[in-house]
Amino acid sequence: MLATGSTMLPVYALLREAGLDLDFSLVKTFNLDEYYPGNQFREFMNAQLFEHVNIDAANVHFPTVDYDEVIAAAGGIDLCILGIGVNGHIAFNEPGSSADSRTRVVELDESTRVRNSKLNNGVDIPQQAISVGVATILDCKKIVVLANGADKTSAVHEARYSDISDKCPASFLQTHADVTWLVS
Repeated sequence: MLATGSTMLPVYALLREAGLDLDFSLVKTFNLDEYYPGNQFREFMNAQLFEHVNIDAANVHFPTVDYDEVIAAAGGIDLCILGIGVNGHIAFNEPGSSADSRTRVVELDESTRVRNSKLNNGVDIPQQAISVGVATILDCKKIVVLANGADKTSAVHEARYSDISDKCPASFLQTHADVTWLVS
């Protein structure tokens, strides 16, 4: 399961550089989220990774209303690479998301929309997105969370060390047996 955003740029750059030495022909990808309506994250993934490696387009997936069934039919997710929002969101599971949530259309928090607009040169961000749920993420066998920058320090601390709460959806990761945090 793959994330988008500026935190992921170095990861995808490394995979592009290694692309000639890696075989992606059997890899199946499932992205965490997408603006609704929209295809901005598909365009991001194409430009940052998919156009540079030998991945079969039929193996590239973006969220739909039946996404959890598609994931199950593929045998589940071996590895989920997540970012964390400054408000503790994972994917677009904003504060208030429940631990048992599945893929659905969500309302984006105003702070997320403002921040993402700034990161995208002032482009208007839709009010909604389609996002995998917290339960969908917790079903993954292995989770790696990447966080970069001082502005994420508070969210990372709350996610890792505070009580588990829907106020910080990333705190639900404390219940998973195999999570690695890479923080810089």
